[in-house]
Amino acid sequence: MPRIPNGNEEDAVKNSSATNLNGIGEHDRQKNAYQMKDLHAPGNSRGQKKPFLRVLDQGGVPVAAKEIVLGSSTWIPEAPDALVTFITGNVHFDQWRRDDFRSALQGGFIKLINSLNLAIFDDGMHYGLSKVLGDVVREEEMLKKITTTKGGRPPLIGIVNLNRLRDQDYPDDMIRPDDASSIFTIESEHAVKLPLDPNHSHHVFLPNQSYREAGLTRVALEKAIQEELSIRASTDASEAGKRVIPMVAFLFQGELDDLERVKAYCEQGIPVVVMEGCGGLGDVLSAAISDSAEMDGNRLRSSIDQKLHKTFPTLKNSEYGSVDTINLVLDILTLSHGDRHALLLSVVNCRLIDTFASLNSAVLKSAINSSSARASPELFASFLMLAVKCNKPDVATSMLLARPPWCNMELPVQAFEMALILPGREKFVDFYLLQQFPVRKYLSHLKLLKLFREAKDRQFFPEHVWEGILRYSLTQPIQPEFIVADLNKLISKLTGIRDYIDVYELSASAFGENTGMDVSTAERKAMNALLVFAVLFNRPNLVKVLIKYSSEPLLQALFAESLYHGLYRNVSHFAMSEVLQFTCNQFAQIATDLLDKAVTVSPIRGHGILTRRFPDFNNKTPLEIAYDTNNKQFVAHTNVQSWLDQYYFNFVKVKGAWDNLKLFLSAIFIFPMYIWLSFPRLRKVPPVPSRDDIPSQDGVFRPKSAQDAEKILAKVQRIQAGEQAADRSTEVVPRPPFMEMLRAVWAAPAVRFYTWHMFYWMFLILICVDIMLPPCRFIGVDIAVFVLTISMWCEIVLRTVYDMQRFRRVHWVERSYDLISQTVFNILFFLYRIAPYRYDHPFAGRVILAFGIVYYCYRVWGWFYYMDKTIGPLIRVTVQMFRLDLSRWIVLIAPFLISTSLIFMGVINPDWPATGDDWRHAFYRGIFNLFGAFNNELEYTPACENPGTKVSPNSYLPSAPNGNRWIHKNRTGLADGQPDYRCWSGDYNNYNCATISFWSYFFVIQYYVFLKLGMGNMLTAFYVTRNIAAARQGPAVWKYHRCRIILDYATRTSLPPPFYALGYIYKMIRYCMKPKGSKGSHLSSGVATTGGNDSGDSFTYWKGLALEYFRGKEMQENMANMPRQQLDMLTGIQDDLTVLSKKLAAADRKILDVEESTKQTGVFMQDTAGHVMHKKQATLAEIAQPWPHKLARTSLYPGTTVARTFIPNDKVDWKEPLDDYRPEQFDGKSAKDKIAGSADDRPRSRKNSDISRKDSALNLQHVGGYNRADSRISDAVPLPSWITTSDKVPVDYSVNEYGLPLNPFGRTGLQGRGSLQRLGPNHKVFFAITNRQGDGFRFIVHQVPPKNISLLPQSVVGNEETEYGVACLILDAFLFDSNSLSGRDQDFSDIRSLQSMYDAVEKQVKGRLSSIIENFDRKPISLREVYRGYCDSPLNTDNAWLEVVVFQLSLPAFGIDRFTSYKWRVYSSDAGLPDFDAAIVRQLATEYSL
Repeated sequence: MPRIPNGNEEDAVKNSSATNLNGIGEHDRQKNAYQMKDLHAPGNSRGQKKPFLRVLDQGGVPVAAKEIVLGSSTWIPEAPDALVTFITGNVHFDQWRRDDFRSALQGGFIKLINSLNLAIFDDGMHYGLSKVLGDVVREEEMLKKITTTKGGRPPLIGIVNLNRLRDQDYPDDMIRPDDASSIFTIESEHAVKLPLDPNHSHHVFLPNQSYREAGLTRVALEKAIQEELSIRASTDASEAGKRVIPMVAFLFQGELDDLERVKAYCEQGIPVVVMEGCGGLGDVLSAAISDSAEMDGNRLRSSIDQKLHKTFPTLKNSEYGSVDTINLVLDILTLSHGDRHALLLSVVNCRLIDTFASLNSAVLKSAINSSSARASPELFASFLMLAVKCNKPDVATSMLLARPPWCNMELPVQAFEMALILPGREKFVDFYLLQQFPVRKYLSHLKLLKLFREAKDRQFFPEHVWEGILRYSLTQPIQPEFIVADLNKLISKLTGIRDYIDVYELSASAFGENTGMDVSTAERKAMNALLVFAVLFNRPNLVKVLIKYSSEPLLQALFAESLYHGLYRNVSHFAMSEVLQFTCNQFAQIATDLLDKAVTVSPIRGHGILTRRFPDFNNKTPLEIAYDTNNKQFVAHTNVQSWLDQYYFNFVKVKGAWDNLKLFLSAIFIFPMYIWLSFPRLRKVPPVPSRDDIPSQDGVFRPKSAQDAEKILAKVQRIQAGEQAADRSTEVVPRPPFMEMLRAVWAAPAVRFYTWHMFYWMFLILICVDIMLPPCRFIGVDIAVFVLTISMWCEIVLRTVYDMQRFRRVHWVERSYDLISQTVFNILFFLYRIAPYRYDHPFAGRVILAFGIVYYCYRVWGWFYYMDKTIGPLIRVTVQMFRLDLSRWIVLIAPFLISTSLIFMGVINPDWPATGDDWRHAFYRGIFNLFGAFNNELEYTPACENPGTKVSPNSYLPSAPNGNRWIHKNRTGLADGQPDYRCWSGDYNNYNCATISFWSYFFVIQYYVFLKLGMGNMLTAFYVTRNIAAARQGPAVWKYHRCRIILDYATRTSLPPPFYALGYIYKMIRYCMKPKGSKGSHLSSGVATTGGNDSGDSFTYWKGLALEYFRGKEMQENMANMPRQQLDMLTGIQDDLTVLSKKLAAADRKILDVEESTKQTGVFMQDTAGHVMHKKQATLAEIAQPWPHKLARTSLYPGTTVARTFIPNDKVDWKEPLDDYRPEQFDGKSAKDKIAGSADDRPRSRKNSDISRKDSALNLQHVGGYNRADSRISDAVPLPSWITTSDKVPVDYSVNEYGLPLNPFGRTGLQGRGSLQRLGPNHKVFFAITNRQGDGFRFIVHQVPPKNISLLPQSVVGNEETEYGVACLILDAFLFDSNSLSGRDQDFSDIRSLQSMYDAVEKQVKGRLSSIIENFDRKPISLREVYRGYCDSPLNTDNAWLEVVVFQLSLPAFGIDRFTSYKWRVYSSDAGLPDFDAAIVRQLATEYSL
């Protein structure tokens, strides 16, 4: 047996059995554990200790909750986001047959516990859903341990009902319940004992109660835990109770007794999620919730009854159990809609496998719906945090952000921070930024550090950036120095932009310090920092959201592209590099689309932004940023190329064709510029904007006065006029001064390009002439070549330094190749051709000069030919062919080439001397045969066929080391130094002669086939493939390199080497002579820009442009998803139509019922009119028992709103079949009005009075009676019927399959007891007291208070009473004027016949009236029985009916006090009595008249 770990078993048992004032044993209040023993569950570890608590009674619930939450070893260490409890049951649990649904359920649980920090409660058994939950938690815990993921297992607390716990799982200190005394309901009567689940973290053991009572105790315990956790979660005492941790209950399948627990949850305000389609109680409740919106009370009860009987067949054995269950379901429905703002019941359709993936959505929706009535900012923040963690933006938008009262509350900062920490929460960030959330007030350097430390997507940044690029260890934490220093270094390494994030300004703006920055600048810098965070964690969707709300969207898109470009170039993982490159291309496309949209809307702004420099990006222009990051897509855009065309000519317009030649000739000869050229105006940089021009927080200029408004309107008019002027090509622009025109022409990159190009060709001519001249005579030419080459080398060095200072991209591979090549050439050329003590080796000098010619001639391609629109793309493709394809081809051909070269020497010339010349010859043959075949390789030559050169096989050399070797005599062509003997293997003694054989042909043929034919065609295939692939990217690549050349020549001087130094000196002088305000002026398209970086119109324009662009993208994505959305919409419409059809069908049924009711009402009215006309002539028997009975089928039931089911006349008899006859059941206390839907006035059934089929068979197998009111059948006293046949034989009434009596006169449309006293016959006595007064007939009426209704004296027959005794009691009440039959405590129970009744009546009358009436004892009295049998009454039902007996007592005339409640009344046709009373009096009066 399990043992207590402290070893003191006796004390443990005493402590566990003793109960303190709070209801928990002293031992249970401490941290306890018991040893798990053989739970027969996979993964169970023997000897594992589990903490537990035992709740001894209901009073111990609060203390147990405090122990769980606040104890020394708290079970729930952290405040959870929510509490989740599962209502499953154990008896009726059934697993799905489909494994995919079961797997989906487990996947939904995994997603639920991973998205939220939960505390979970269930039954704690190793069965059903509890076992599934335990397995899921265990597997997730093991996975986190394996993957070293942070976070422990969620608290999984099993609240165990000891009545259902397997005996061997009891701890030693717990007393097992006595099975004989265990209380089970009908559903749990055969409950199976179950083991504990070993994967639960904790267990709470409830006392030995019934399943229903244990469920209520569990609800109380969970509610107490929720309250304690909410108090603990409050930050301080002032906020105590403000934060409420939500709790949600899931009803999965479930037993019948779980209804009480569901009701308890609703009463506590805890929402319940009903999982429809899983079976059990969940399907019953989901159907009831659906039907409650479509059906009225009667049909709803009938629908619930049918569903209950189908789901729980055992209810068919208990008619009253069904009534109780239906009432309980209706109570739950009423509670769930108790507040119009709070909905406590929700349904999820588990018939769809996708439902299980959104269990967190069900938790969120239920928590919000149940709390709408008590909305507060704390709840709003809590629910929004839950929505962020669950990643349900649609739920947050529809139920919080767009629904009052939540929508009027302030957005919490915590939710925005959580949306940044968790991946995939871009829609929440989008909503915050849409609401103009001030990012600058949130993002300090500490918050940025927190984001880097706590971001949940810990795969990309730690692995590829932190460890891969920064070379830190994964175990090394992120220190504040990373934000202060390393982050800017990382950005500089990836993009070349330095000091991008200013930590001081970022924190100062967040803390509210005045740094001199305006609001828009501070907001922009904060957004820039967030964009870096998003890129480094590879969240492209978040980057798009930040670009969408940025004031500089084009720059941010280019910057994001540059960051991704740097990442994919530095990431070593191939697959991740491909993903990053794809993302990089996406942002390049975004930047291109934004520029295209800007140019389309406003060409001025679209082209103007390309020349605008931005301080955040090291004063670079967007074009320079795109160029530096190799963004070919942006540079190759049509608008950028159009601007580059203008910039190439320095915005000088050339008339006609041959624009390059005309511009160059105009620069050389000057005068043609008056004919061919037109010049734009010089743009001046506008002054620094004043503080009044700085945009407000939202980026909109708001004028402070009327004068400011007029200035802004005038500014807008000037801008509009400028745009219109730019569109008119006929505008006449005045020419600038001559010097300005000349300077503009020579400053054009095109002029500089052709100037340098012309100089370069002149240099090539000079160096080619130099190689042809004798080296010893023309030293001046060598010096000129050296001076020019040194000038070009210095110019490359200066440009490299200039690019580095301006943070421009330097193509280090190409630049290093040029510098190294020219450096080596200049040094060697100086040493061998110019130096006074040069090496006297003329041939070496020529070789060096030859290498120089090769280099400088080849560089013409890269330096000048790229500008040509036709040759440029072709050169790019050719370069790629030689750089990529040729190298691969050489790798492929190398094995064939090496093998074939050696085979030629080894097979064709086998006797070639091994002097080193054989290797040269082999290389010569292999390489040159590749490009040109030698046809004489295997030809016979006369010299070789000379007999003197043939080998003699029979000649030997005795002095040879090996006598077996044969050698040649008279050898010719011996090499110097060869010995006299040699091992010869060829056919000739001359090794120059080719040995011809089969193998010689074989190897030569394979060489030509495989090497020349195969490999040659493969190289051609490589080139063709490269050409096809480059055809798509070639134009873009060429345009990018063309931009590179244009920007390069834009920064050079107009003079070529060696005169470029003069150009630099001129620039410096001109820069120093310029006024301070004009040093930044530069040429443009002729239209002045409207502001700098913070221009208000540009701020709002670009921000609006980005919003419009991304909204258009969202529309395109929605259009792409339109088929799916339409399918979902059609599915929703189909579901709505299904619901609508049900409602219409219900309405049709109601209309048909109304029509039928109206028809029957008309028939009834006719019958009533005929009955009224007929009842005056009808006998008492005809009134009491008509066929078919009429009053018993009257709807509504008297005193209630319970409607009977309509029964046609021909279907009244039980023998007539009536399909689907399931009338409503009514068991009322009295004739009390019943309000539909009210829990207090709903019909009640008798507890502990369920009737089984077995009881019916044993006790009602004979027709002789039925039970007394509210007593079981086994204790019944026979109650015979007063209905007799014509032969006065009592009629035996029948019982149905449930043992309930059936009305002998047929169906009534209502089952149950009704307002009668008992099921079966209900006996009643009518006592007619009459006399004669002259010719009249008088009778006694009793005026019943409070309305003084006149009735004949009457009373029902109670338990163990006889009709005769009751009649005597009626007479006694009349004689003594009493409203109670037991007022004088008279006992007439021994009167059991009419004769004994007569004796008792005579004694009563004479004893009372003899003293009042003279000679009364000598006056005759008579007593007789007038009628006995069935009575047609509106109170009758299918299972209870009224039977009456009528006695007549004739007395002498005497007077009655007028103050009594009994009065004499003279008979007339209108006696004012009820129908049956009037029929009795009428029959007696008729007999009197006869």
